[in-house]
Amino acid sequence: MRCLILTALLLLLTSSACTPKAPRGLDVLAAEFRAANQAESIEPMLALYALEGTTQNTRNMLKSAIYFELGMPIQKIEFEPLSGAPEEVIHYTHQGVEYGPTLTPGYRMRVRYRTEDGFESRFTIGQLDDGSWRIITSRPIPE
Repeated sequence: MRCLILTALLLLLTSSACTPKAPRGLDVLAAEFRAANQAESIEPMLALYALEGTTQNTRNMLKSAIYFELGMPIQKIEFEPLSGAPEEVIHYTHQGVEYGPTLTPGYRMRVRYRTEDGFESRFTIGQLDDGSWRIITSRPIPE
């Protein structure tokens, strides 16, 4: 019995030692997101997005999405390595204009809301030069 307990403990320690550590600053982004979610206006939430070079149309669509989720009770915020899923790759062409990400994608932020239907949002995030993390959106790629 003692051997079984020691083996289980060793397996637990080994598996947790192999788990990659999340980069610094993600906890700060989570706290900023929670605070912005409870704000009276959408401005604090907009500040969490990397908006440099985005179009007015992109900003308008983003504002609509933010209005929808603003104030929803957050159950949990988690960060995951990127998996290569299509929604993580921000590269597309619309009406002849090629778009790409405002930052290099680094992680996915999954926000689960405390709602009857278990609504959740996923955001691709990237890191600014100062080390802070921001939610990525799209911008036209210069020719």
